[in-house]
Amino acid sequence: MSAAAAPSGPAPAPGPTPAGPSLLRLKLVGLGLLGVLLALDLWTKAHMQDLLGLVPGHPRSAREIDVIPGFLAWQGTWNPGVTFGLARGHTHTILLLTALATLLLLIWFLATRVAGWLLHAGLALILSGAIGNLYDRSQWNEVRDFVLVYLGDLEQPTWTWPNFNVADAAIVTGVGLVIWDALFGLGARRAREARARRQARA
Repeated sequence: MSAAAAPSGPAPAPGPTPAGPSLLRLKLVGLGLLGVLLALDLWTKAHMQDLLGLVPGHPRSAREIDVIPGFLAWQGTWNPGVTFGLARGHTHTILLLTALATLLLLIWFLATRVAGWLLHAGLALILSGAIGNLYDRSQWNEVRDFVLVYLGDLEQPTWTWPNFNVADAAIVTGVGLVIWDALFGLGARRAREARARRQARA
């Protein structure tokens, strides 16, 4: 037998591939994150409602606290719209659509097979905010907001961002994580792989 002949016997087994996070662990961690943020949102709303004297039927709290003069204050307001005060005046429609969207997001979170941290964390953040604000709407048809970002004097600011709460911040952050995952994360990679397999079969 020549030296160039192929060796006999079975080929060596390939080395182990690094394992990613399991779907079960991702979903359990995501549910834990959801619970913590939901509890934080409801607690901060209740605490600020008492601290600032935010009463149903009164659009603004009796008290304001300047946290960082010229930039940040605690100011209680009732928001009849969605995140950052959008779509005001459509309370019942918002309540119905929010409940439906929350259900669909929960189904997406539980059913997705993409084992990516970004997607699960993002959906957990969105769900925590949606459920927190949904609770407020079911109780008062409005949402308790208390964070005010502004420029200038608190009594007559030159610019203000619509008042928001922990739930709003969680929703915006969660949407950002889901979009990032779709563009650059595991979700995007899975989509490219599936597209390449379809093109290969064509």
